[in-house]
Formats: sequence, structure tokens, C-alpha cells
Amino acid sequence: MARLVVSRLFNEQGDMIAQWLLLTTLTAPTADTLVLWYYWRWQIESFFKLLKSAGHQLEAWQQESALAVAKRLLVTSMACVTVWAIAVSPQPEVQQLRQLLIRLSGRQMRSKVTFTYPALLAGLETFLALVQLLDSYSPAEIQTLSQTLRSVMHKNV
Repeated sequence: MARLVVSRLFNEQGDMIAQWLLLTTLTAPTADTLVLWYYWRWQIESFFKLLKSAGHQLEAWQQESALAVAKRLLVTSMACVTVWAIAVSPQPEVQQLRQLLIRLSGRQMRSKVTFTYPALLAGLETFLALVQLLDSYSPAEIQTLSQTLRSVMHKNV
């Protein structure tokens, strides 16, 4: 027997601005529980999207052993969980980090969209590389390398 669960979103004036319909054959104690189950399923689907097409390109991995795949999957999962934690945190310093990650990702956000999970993931990858760089070189060494890069770029122009 099919069930229909409806969720409606209203603006401040009481006008309905969105409606979601969920038709399912699953039974649950309540409609709220059923919606929660689908919410968690959607979170899992979002995770797989990050693993496959929107971030880590899982299907292009070329590890040759189960252990290698497991290690890479563990590291990748840690990155995804970190991105989710950054995305949902209301703390002002985390919001500032989120803005930095979006800038580092180089991705454009649509109107009224402050971030996407793939953009946060791309920014996190760049940020972690920067942190490693800062841990590996002194400010003077980085300045020297920066000057060398500018010199090389100037000669090639």
C-alpha cells in the first residue's frame, strides 16, 4: 500500500513557496520517521556523490589491493565528514573558514548560495596543501620561492 508524505514550506506572509511529495511503499511508525529515514538516505547519496563525481573521483582510482582501496576510502571519508562539519557549524570562526575554502576552491556560487559541498571539498584540499607548505618552509623561504616564480614568469612573458 502506497503512502504519501507531504511537506510544505511557507514564507512570512503565509504563502506556500514549496511543496515536497514523497510517495513510498515503506511503512514506518509515523510520517515524521519515514521522512527522517529518507533524509538520512539523501545524506548517504550526497556522500557517494562527493566520492564519485563531485570530488574524489572514486571510479577512477587505480589501487591494486583491497587494503589500498580501504586506506584511500578512509582518508576520503574523513575529508567528507570534515566538510560536513564545516558546512553545518554555526560558529563565526568556522563560517570564516567556510568563506576561505570557497575562495580557495575557485568556484563560482550561484545567487544566494553561499557554498556547495564539492566547493568546500576542493577548497579544503587546497587549504591543507597550504598548511603543509607553511609547516615545511619558513616565511623567508616562501618569499624567496615567490620571487623566483615571479622572475621565471617575467622572463617567459
